[in-house]
Amino acid sequence: MKKIFASKISALIASLMIVSALVPVLAFANSFEGVPTSLSGTTNVTGQVYVTDSVYTTGKTIPVYVYGEDNKTVVDVVYATYASNGRYDIDFDVPSVTYSTYYYLNYHNVTQAVYYNPYYGGGGFPGFPSGGVIDGNGNVDGTQLTNLFATDKNPTITSTSDVVTIPADALIKGETLTIKLEDGTSITLPIAALKLEEKAKSLGIELSALDIKVELKKLTGDAAKAVSDAVYGIDAKPLATPVDFKIIAVGGGKEEQYTKLDVYFKRTLPVIGSVDSDKVTGVVYNPDTKELSFVPATFATEGDKTIATLLRNSTSIYTVIQLDNVSFADLANHWAKEDIETLAAKLVVEGTGANKFEPKRNITRAEFAALIVRSLGLDATGTTSKFSDVSSSQWYAGVVATAAEAGIVQGDDKGKFNPNANITRKELSAMVVRALGYAGKEVTLTDAEASAALAAFTDASSLGWAKAEVAAAVKSGIVLGQTTTKVVGDASASRAEAATMVIRLLGNAGFINN
Repeated sequence: MKKIFASKISALIASLMIVSALVPVLAFANSFEGVPTSLSGTTNVTGQVYVTDSVYTTGKTIPVYVYGEDNKTVVDVVYATYASNGRYDIDFDVPSVTYSTYYYLNYHNVTQAVYYNPYYGGGGFPGFPSGGVIDGNGNVDGTQLTNLFATDKNPTITSTSDVVTIPADALIKGETLTIKLEDGTSITLPIAALKLEEKAKSLGIELSALDIKVELKKLTGDAAKAVSDAVYGIDAKPLATPVDFKIIAVGGGKEEQYTKLDVYFKRTLPVIGSVDSDKVTGVVYNPDTKELSFVPATFATEGDKTIATLLRNSTSIYTVIQLDNVSFADLANHWAKEDIETLAAKLVVEGTGANKFEPKRNITRAEFAALIVRSLGLDATGTTSKFSDVSSSQWYAGVVATAAEAGIVQGDDKGKFNPNANITRKELSAMVVRALGYAGKEVTLTDAEASAALAAFTDASSLGWAKAEVAAAVKSGIVLGQTTTKVVGDASASRAEAATMVIRLLGNAGFINN
C-alpha cells in the first residue's frame, strides 16, 4: 500500500535580486493547497493550485491531470479556474467509485495524492485497506471485506473500536484476518480453525446469519489490579496493559465463545520501553487460579514502539512481564547457565528450592512432560489419563493428560506411562520432536535422510524405535549429541540437558527470539 502523503510546496526557490535597496524577493514553486489527502462519504475534491508560471496566471483555466492508482495512467483532466493571487480553484468528482483507490493530481510535475475510500468513516486510516471494511463502531462491511479478500487473503484492518463484528459469510473467504487497534494491539484470526460452517450449524442457523465478534479489551479497575497483583507477586515488572482477547460466535439469539483452536495464532501487545528479550516474556493470566503462565512470545521494534507477538491456541487475558536477576547459586560457571536462566525468566523452568536448580539431577518422564506442556503454553486441564499408572490424584495427572492429548507422550506396550522413571535422552528427543510438530514445525525425514543426520554418531544403531525422532532432533539442531561422536540415547537425561533442548525447541519453533 502506498503511503499517504500531503504534497506540500515542492520546492523553495530563493532568488536574491540586487536592487537599489538590496531587498530579497522570494518566489514560490507551483503547489497544491487545501486539497484533501483522503475522502470518505463524498466523491468531490476541492482545493487550489498555486501557479508561478506567468503564462498561466494571465489565463482563466489551467489543466490538472488526474492519474489512477498506478500514478501513470491519466483517468481525467480537470480545468481549474483562476481565483486570485496566482491561485486556481479545483472542483471535481473522482472519476470512479472504486474501493480503496489513490488518485494523483498532477500539475507541471507537482503531485498531490488523494486516497478515496467510500466507507472510511473513521474506522481506519488512509493507506490501510481497513477504511472501507470497518466503521467507527467496529462493524465490518461484508461486501467490502469480500473485495479485500479478493486481492489479499491475509489482510490487516485497523479499528478504533475494541469490539469488532464480522459477517461470517464474508470472513470465510479469507485465510487470516488481523484486527489491529491504533496502539498496536492486535489479533490474527486463523479463519479455517474457526470452522464457521460447523459453528453456524451448531447454532441452528445459516452461515449468512452468523457473526464473529472479536474483543480486544484492556482491563481496568479490579480486573487490572488482579493481574497487577499476580505480576508483583512473583517479583516481576509489568510491561504492558493486560488485554482480554475473545472470539465469540453470535447468531440465532445465541453466543458461543471460542476458547481453544487447533492452531497457534497471533496477538500483539505494545510494550513499555525497549526490552531484553531474554528477560521478558508474554504471559497468560488465569482469573480462577490468579496465576501467570508462560506464553510463546517474540519482541521486535516497530517504528518507535516495542511490539510483543504472542502465540497461543487459546483466548484469554494476556500481558507482558519482566523478571530481572533470575539466577541459581549452583549454576556458576555451568555450561547451561544462560539457557536455564532465560527459561526461568520466562516461567518455563523452576528451581528446586534454596536458590538451587540442581542441573545434574536426572529428570523424570512426568517432570519433562510438565516442562514441555509449559513451554508450549498449554493449559494443563486434562484429568482423564489413558495410562493405567497415572492416577488423577497425582500432581502430574493434568500435564500428562494434556501432553498425551497433544500426541507428545506415549506409553509402553502395557499401557503405562512410567511417570517416575528417569527419562532417557532418546525419549526426551522424541518428545521434543513431537512438540515441535505440535507447534507447527513438523520435521519428517526419509530413511536415507535420517541415516545421514546420524552418520556422525557411532552409537546410532542403538537408538532402535527412536531412530527417526532422534534424527529429526539432530537435523533440527535440537540434539547435538553428548559428544561429537555419540548420542548416548539410553542414558538418563539431566535437568540441564532437558532445559537446553527446550530452549532450542522454542527457538526452532519461533516461540522466542533467537
